[in-house]
Amino acid sequence: MSTRRGFIVIFVFTLALTLFLFPPTQNNQALAGDLVPGMVDTTHYKKKAPWLAGRAGLGDTNAWMTMFGLHFRYGIEEKYAKDFKGFKVTSSFWNPIKQIADIEQLVAQGVDILFVDPASEGALVGAVEEVYEMGIPVVLVSTGVNTDKYTTWVSRDNIKAGFVYAKWMGKKLNGKGNVVVLMGMAGSSYAEDVLRGVKQGLSAHPDIKILEVAYCDWSPVKAKETMEVFIQSNPQIDGIIADGGQMAYGAVEALLDAGKKIPPITADDWNGWLRMAKKHDIDFIAESGGNPLSLTSVDLAVKILRGEPVPKIVEYPVVTFEKDKLDQYYRPDLTDQYFAVHQLPEAWIKKHYAK
Repeated sequence: MSTRRGFIVIFVFTLALTLFLFPPTQNNQALAGDLVPGMVDTTHYKKKAPWLAGRAGLGDTNAWMTMFGLHFRYGIEEKYAKDFKGFKVTSSFWNPIKQIADIEQLVAQGVDILFVDPASEGALVGAVEEVYEMGIPVVLVSTGVNTDKYTTWVSRDNIKAGFVYAKWMGKKLNGKGNVVVLMGMAGSSYAEDVLRGVKQGLSAHPDIKILEVAYCDWSPVKAKETMEVFIQSNPQIDGIIADGGQMAYGAVEALLDAGKKIPPITADDWNGWLRMAKKHDIDFIAESGGNPLSLTSVDLAVKILRGEPVPKIVEYPVVTFEKDKLDQYYRPDLTDQYFAVHQLPEAWIKKHYAK
């Protein structure tokens, strides 16, 4: 996530998001023609429904991205079904060049609003700005783009997420020990911001040493292979900071195969991880990746196309829990690919995740 968030995020999250979710009453509305600071005037986007939506997406490259996509679909196909006449989706598979071509394709198909979950903060600037200047509202979802020429951006604070991992690990290790770090995809602003937060958090604990940092693409297979190498190179590993349950899962598999004790570890709300954590009584903290933020982006899109003001930036809240809350989130009746923190109806969950 880019550094431009710094000047606005606190105010927007505490005020603008509140105004979005809980509109002010007649008595405390701004004067006609005025907007609360941080809000975007969308009256020029107002169009009669039904609308055609487009998403230049990354693709269902893992379980998290699949549920992320389901939240888009639920919003457009069910929650606001009467408002949309179609939903065009492309998949770039993290290739920014293809994503630029996908954006051009979606615009050519006449979309009324464009969702983008960017593959690159820098490479997408020109494409996003061009669409915005054409008068088509652009909703950035999850990662951002290095421009302010978009309509609204929904994300979580990934630096804060990394900081929370580090703060928890510092407490568990009493401020002293050796840790290894497993991040997502190299070059991804999502992964880089989490790592930045981890390093900031651990700076308060000079006696905690980062032995190794590796990028495992949120893959349990790559995480296991990486952890096997780490175990061979580092006889004393006191903690594992993994940005996601799938990488935590792979790391634990490597420790079990090596006959090693499982140290405190960070993860997320992936059901496969929660199953493993319960089975092996693992001490962990989980942070939700915030995949329901895609449904929030659909909520915003509807407001935009109705000409209602929206926040420029919406910071999606992160849910955290530890092993003592495991049974509140783990669903043994569902497949490993389910994520516990979501906003999908139970009917959708059972349709896509029932065993």
